[in-house]
Amino acid sequence: MHRRLFFFVTLVIALLAQLTIAPEIRIGVIKPDILLVLTVCWALVEGPGQGAIFGFSAGLLEDIFTTATVGVSAFSKTLIGYFTGEVRQRIVSKSVIWPMLIVFIATIVQELLKFMTWTMVGVEEMPPFNFGVIVGLALFDAAITLLIYPIIGRLAARDERALMFQ
Repeated sequence: MHRRLFFFVTLVIALLAQLTIAPEIRIGVIKPDILLVLTVCWALVEGPGQGAIFGFSAGLLEDIFTTATVGVSAFSKTLIGYFTGEVRQRIVSKSVIWPMLIVFIATIVQELLKFMTWTMVGVEEMPPFNFGVIVGLALFDAAITLLIYPIIGRLAARDERALMFQ
């Protein structure tokens, strides 16, 4: 499959899943961040540059199609995508635990980045900071990584890309 088409289709499917499926599978107030999980998985497969591009695109679409403050998700997901791609270059393991652990940490970092950004720009109506909810979200995101990462890995492998994790 052509790289740009693969990128675009993956991004659109992730956005649709975030807007339609994620609200339906929420647990209490915790709704998985499918776009973040996919950003991390993409960066683990493709590296820091592609991870940052995917993160920016996913975050910007999230900002546009939700009530979020425009730019905050794009900013946080860009950083997460880039640094996750950098981590990929330093870990040599085939264990599925690594992608799950990286998604867990990335979720916490993203929520902290979003909260700090909202605070710095003076957003008045932001959700309260609740570390228990953030950890629950990180666990939820790590769990759905078990479903998403193998799919991205297999699709990328068909496109003759080397995988760090399988």
